[in-house]
Amino acid sequence: MSETGSILIEKLDIYAYHGCFSEEERLGQRFTLDIALQTDIRASAISDSLGDTVDYGKVVAVVTAAFTARRFNLLEAAARAVALAILSEFPPVGRVEITLRKPAPPIPATLAAVGIRLDFRRED
Repeated sequence: MSETGSILIEKLDIYAYHGCFSEEERLGQRFTLDIALQTDIRASAISDSLGDTVDYGKVVAVVTAAFTARRFNLLEAAARAVALAILSEFPPVGRVEITLRKPAPPIPATLAAVGIRLDFRRED
């Protein structure tokens, strides 16, 4: 029996230097990520053991490393790098949904954020 569930990491703030404009590259800015990891939670729900689940702390470390390893022009490319790193490092994860927001984009408008939401599935 499979008991699929989602592990949620919400509002992870990471400072990085992504963007198309020179001031974004020079000054950097804050980005916010929401991540949902779909995985079978049956073993951990029964055992109550960290060893039987995906460790949130390790996921945050992998996400931060992938997100800051290089400079990206587009949010789409940054989110893809994060998703591929998660799928590579955590075999039990079958699907990753990432919402990536730029809270202070260089756009002359009043808005809370701009962002993207991408859905990645492990290929069989």
